[in-house]
Amino acid sequence: MTELVSIIVPTYNRGHLIGETIQSVVNQSYTNWELIIVDDGSTDDTKKRVEEFRDQRIRYYCIEHSGIIGAVRNFGMKNAIGEFVAFLDSDDLWLPNKLEYQLSLLEKNPQAAFVFGHGEQFGNATTPPPDLEKLFIGDVFHPFLIEERFIFYVPTLLFKKEILSKISAFDESFYYSGDIDFFLRLAYAVEGVFSNDIVIRVRKQERSHSLNNEPSAYDEYLVMLKNHLQESRLTSKQFARLAFRHHYKLGLIYLQSGNSKRARKEFQNYIRLNPLSWKGWIRLTQSLLFNK
Repeated sequence: MTELVSIIVPTYNRGHLIGETIQSVVNQSYTNWELIIVDDGSTDDTKKRVEEFRDQRIRYYCIEHSGIIGAVRNFGMKNAIGEFVAFLDSDDLWLPNKLEYQLSLLEKNPQAAFVFGHGEQFGNATTPPPDLEKLFIGDVFHPFLIEERFIFYVPTLLFKKEILSKISAFDESFYYSGDIDFFLRLAYAVEGVFSNDIVIRVRKQERSHSLNNEPSAYDEYLVMLKNHLQESRLTSKQFARLAFRHHYKLGLIYLQSGNSKRARKEFQNYIRLNPLSWKGWIRLTQSLLFNK
């Protein structure tokens, strides 16, 4: 393939990391790309770090800070001119053959309109990669969402830009779930390819600063699932199967944090969707005993 790939990198105050990320693009064996860096109003030296790369394929935009990753990605897509679009986060790294390898997969499987793959973690909070199937081609939506057969790292995604005529861009009302919502709508609309080969390095850092946001992320994910139900992408049975898992996880989070009232509500929602589960009743009893 020789088509142009538009690579969109959203960033915010990552001046100390973004140079390494850009270099991983410059090092790609596939060279027909444009790199669109969208700065969400950084207050550090991000712009200076980008300008150190004197490469005409790199474009830098600075927009007013919103903190909404979907809005930043949408800005990048509006300015993309390539036949393909790929995402890369400003603290992660592509392996040198990422683009060439994924484009070859799409060339071999013309019925597919997107490809995503696996990654290895590095940094302070890494976890071992899960065991996944080697290669999958076809309808990704249900195997991914219902059967949990794949892992999804946003920086592994590469898709044909023409798909955007079939689906809407990122939903900017989502603060946490915009990436997965976009991917699911993409996967529902067209066939794709999953490859278990490592194509990225994902930087993992300690999450202590974000633990307070975890309940909000779960709440938003449930809203996203309801949207997919309303759009008939999920049946009522499939929705219930997914939703009760998240109510249970939310209940555990609130129980562990001492918020037994909210935990009780989540376990009640879990039991309503899965009334025969003994563990739900046990957790509900715990939340009643530790009433705060």
